[in-house]
Amino acid sequence: MKLIQLLFIALIIFANCTAQKKTSTITGGEYDKNKNQTNYFVLPYGSASIPGKWVKTRYNEISKQQFLESDDSITIAIAFTAISAYEFNKRKAKKGFEFTKAFYEWDSEYYVNTVKLNQEKVESDEERNYIIWRAFGEVNNATVDTYFLFGEKNGAARNFSIMITDKWTREEKIKFLKELYLGK
Repeated sequence: MKLIQLLFIALIIFANCTAQKKTSTITGGEYDKNKNQTNYFVLPYGSASIPGKWVKTRYNEISKQQFLESDDSITIAIAFTAISAYEFNKRKAKKGFEFTKAFYEWDSEYYVNTVKLNQEKVESDEERNYIIWRAFGEVNNATVDTYFLFGEKNGAARNFSIMITDKWTREEKIKFLKELYLGK
């Protein structure tokens, strides 16, 4: 009888050890006035150094986006997540640019089909593994014009976006997103 009990306990322990694991993250960041940049990180998935002073405003638990606002009221969002966190890639089958392309197609289809916005692919770089795109239009009498950069590095999805603003030109928005993703 004791042997059966020990085997049963061992089986329970083994089953608990092989259950799907959820990765713990450490999130943080702050403004560095000496470098005039705001650092944001979600370990182990990624980090970004944002030029200037940015203040965290809200967090979207579903998309894992941290929204930040500058002194001149420009709003950006940053998300770092595992590539397996997306319904189209639960088994991590897609990596690198294949993941980036699937991420872009999945999210842009949502904006077009569900939110009823227009979308435009702005720039695609297979070598550096990113796609910049834009969702724009009117929703409930509100103007939407958001620029996104999606990419993948080391098994982590990176999602940077700039909300509607007329304070930056299209070129400045694209340059800003690329600097966040590629670093300076």
